[in-house]
Amino acid sequence: MIFIFSDFGINGPYSGTMRSLVMRGAPTVPVCDLMVDAPDRNPKAASYLLAALMREFKPGDVVLAVVDPGVGSARKGVVVNCDGVSFVGPDNGLFEMIIRRGRDVSMRTIDWQPDDPSASFHGRDIFAPVAAMIATDTLFAASPLAIDDRHAAAKDWPDQLEEVIYIDTYGNLMIGMAPPKVSRDVMVKGEVVGPARTFSDVKVGQGFHYRNSIGLCEIAVNCGRADQKYGAQIGTAVSIV
Repeated sequence: MIFIFSDFGINGPYSGTMRSLVMRGAPTVPVCDLMVDAPDRNPKAASYLLAALMREFKPGDVVLAVVDPGVGSARKGVVVNCDGVSFVGPDNGLFEMIIRRGRDVSMRTIDWQPDDPSASFHGRDIFAPVAAMIATDTLFAASPLAIDDRHAAAKDWPDQLEEVIYIDTYGNLMIGMAPPKVSRDVMVKGEVVGPARTFSDVKVGQGFHYRNSIGLCEIAVNCGRADQKYGAQIGTAVSIV
């Protein structure tokens, strides 16, 4: 399969036109829109979220991942091969947690270029065609890149990020870390939040944290919105207490 992970949203032409290039280049390969609301222009937060979604991929899959505020700059386009899965996108830290947690990892820079690429939409013009070429075993111009030569700033990011990295449609707060290994509280915006197994284990309107379906610590409110209750947004600090 080809999975698409982006911050493009559902409005405007961006998600659709990038997807169309994938489907045109690999018409027999299933395409899944995994996420189109990844953290907005935030490769750091998106890196932890993408790594948590690794469970969805199987060897041979291709992941087209585009969260790219530096599009058109000197940042490289890369293919990261991690445990049999190919990730295509910008070298801006987006793949840092995938690289760090993988067992068998290699990288290539994308040297292939279309005739007239847009300076502001490499997702459509470069990354989507390359993802389709990988999925159809089509050769394209690329050069080996040493793992140590990847995006430098991302190497200093922590293994576990004690911040909100995503807010889902229900207002639940996904944190860039695994849940505490013992039944400990977490703190967000000065408020202590206790653990629970799932929503029905607490009263309606009560906040709690739990291990969510992709293995991250998540703060939620039973039949309510945690983002509103705690005044949180992407980047809000969360600590274990």
